[in-house]
Amino acid sequence: MDSCLAVERELEKVLNKFGNLRETSNRTLENLISNVEDVERKLCEGSDDEQVSAAQMAVVALFAKKVKDTVAKIATEHRDLHSTVSKVGKAIDRNFIADFGATGIDDVFETAENLKYLNQVVCEHFCRQGMLDIAEELIKEAKLEMDSGKKEPFFELNRISEALKHHDLQPALE
Repeated sequence: MDSCLAVERELEKVLNKFGNLRETSNRTLENLISNVEDVERKLCEGSDDEQVSAAQMAVVALFAKKVKDTVAKIATEHRDLHSTVSKVGKAIDRNFIADFGATGIDDVFETAENLKYLNQVVCEHFCRQGMLDIAEELIKEAKLEMDSGKKEPFFELNRISEALKHHDLQPALE
């Protein structure tokens, strides 16, 4: 459980940084858009001739530099997120052991007892999923012993589930 909490903490940091970046980027871009509209309005207010004065050129150049700096700042903040995201992966690697050794044991199901357990688990899975006919066939073919007391809850749940799919609440209420 501690492992999950450690990963969750790292994930919360990432989500908070994403949220903060989104808010600041939106606010910054809205300000830039407003400033572009102001500069455009000022340029249009000038003279009616199509000549741009040196002062207007200086304002546009200054504003272009401001836009470039702002975009660079947002790009840097975005790049910083990559390291935070990679910390989540490192937290997962640190807190969870990837032990796939048991999956490669060739003779694990060669004993009759282990094969019986495997078939039992698969059969119970089919029962839980409502695949009762497949479970019954597996019981027969694998010669499993599953008493009716163990099967009955699965049959009952499947019957209720089917009734609910047809908007019939009566079996669930019984």
